[in-house]
Amino acid sequence: GSNMTWFGHENPYGLIKIQFPQPPTNSMADSEQSHLTIRAAARLIARRKLSPVELVDESLTRIDAGNPGLGAFITVTAESARAAAIKAEQKIRAGRGGALTGIPISVKDLIVTADAPTTLGSRVIPDGLPAGPDAPAIGRLRRAGAIVIGKTNLHEVALGVTSVNEHFGPARNPWDPTRISGGSSGGSAVAVATGMGLGSVGTDTRGSIRIPSACCGTVGLKPTYGTIPTDGVFPLAATLDHVGPMARSVEDVALLFGVMTGSASRTRAVLAAVDRKPSRAKIAVCEYFIRDADHEIAAAIETAIKLLARRGTALVSVEIPELEPALEASRVIVLAEAIAYHDELLRRNPAGYGTVLKSRLEGGYQLSALQYVQAEERRLELWAAYAWLFREVDCLIGAVLPVPPPKIGTQTVPMAGVETPISEAFCRYNAPQNMTGVPALALPCGFTRTGLPIAMQLVAGAGREEIVLGLGAAYQRETDWHASSVLSSQSHVK
Repeated sequence: GSNMTWFGHENPYGLIKIQFPQPPTNSMADSEQSHLTIRAAARLIARRKLSPVELVDESLTRIDAGNPGLGAFITVTAESARAAAIKAEQKIRAGRGGALTGIPISVKDLIVTADAPTTLGSRVIPDGLPAGPDAPAIGRLRRAGAIVIGKTNLHEVALGVTSVNEHFGPARNPWDPTRISGGSSGGSAVAVATGMGLGSVGTDTRGSIRIPSACCGTVGLKPTYGTIPTDGVFPLAATLDHVGPMARSVEDVALLFGVMTGSASRTRAVLAAVDRKPSRAKIAVCEYFIRDADHEIAAAIETAIKLLARRGTALVSVEIPELEPALEASRVIVLAEAIAYHDELLRRNPAGYGTVLKSRLEGGYQLSALQYVQAEERRLELWAAYAWLFREVDCLIGAVLPVPPPKIGTQTVPMAGVETPISEAFCRYNAPQNMTGVPALALPCGFTRTGLPIAMQLVAGAGREEIVLGLGAAYQRETDWHASSVLSSQSHVK
């Protein structure tokens, strides 16, 4: 909003558009980058065992090969990324590397960057917002040495859970390209899952980082509200919007998160939490977060809970009645705040929105002030319930999604035998954490019989990212779901 200035209409780098689909060769699929973590790559780069130029070129090669079929990127900034990689190499030679020097990352195309326009996944601003100063979250990553390789596809203006984009085509699930990648940060999850960069930055208003992470078998963190500034991020619903990191492992997400907070001491604390054995934690299991989930998903979550219990965590069962009205309340808040923001754009250029998205946005006009205030009351009740809960327990565990990612074009999914609109089904376990602003981590915990990823969610009290990241990293030391790579099964190139 008012805190953003757009300037610099010229893009000095000339954007490279991807046009040449070539299936990846097996050697590339099996190459070390398939399983290379950000932390491992950063160590290799610091020791001059890995060149930032090679790493960025490898990412761009993967984009060339996979993007035409998967739709992960809207814009690829190959020239500026290569130029940054050469500079990164010089810094390493001079012994001046940062925590992320030479690491290629992507950015959801809702976040302003200095080297490409921002389309919002829409045509409402015909040429996109011009390239402008990096949003603070991106500036911090760049100052630590990260290299932005492009802007990822998303659900138009971030209002949706499928990333079936009416203007740029769908971001497709790399495990099965006929299925959705989840939204709204779908392109980011696809890019991370397929090694088109080692990390990404997404946004989350009702689950938009966690939903695609769950669909694509990657890790995503919605931090505590306000921990990472949303300046330079096009708003959806300002009181629920969060910016956060996405990567292949919890430790990588922790490193990106630490850097994005802008605090060196917080980065050290987060990495220490990830590296040490977590202290005996008290974990809450709430029936709401597994209820109506598909039996394969419920079974995977129960297995994960048992593993954590065997590792010395104490389990307690809790009831949170305030969760029941939270989903509808969050829908009201999102639509009311979104239409307040989009009203002028919608009047000025209604044809710039996709038809489905436009009718959804216009639903905001039907809401009354009374409904908005009542929704805020529900939010405060849930906020108080969570505040009480996290005085008693360290962490809450549950599912991210009730069903596996459905086919592209699906409007409803079955929940407990009832066909449910997909946005309602996918936000059910996620929206409460946006309403309360607490940190929530999505991480892989299994596969369905048909080979689609399953994810669990760890939630902690406000400001306690170390708890979810520490537990998540401990879980990943004991399991290898996150290492099962879509890269090693060439399924994403049909």
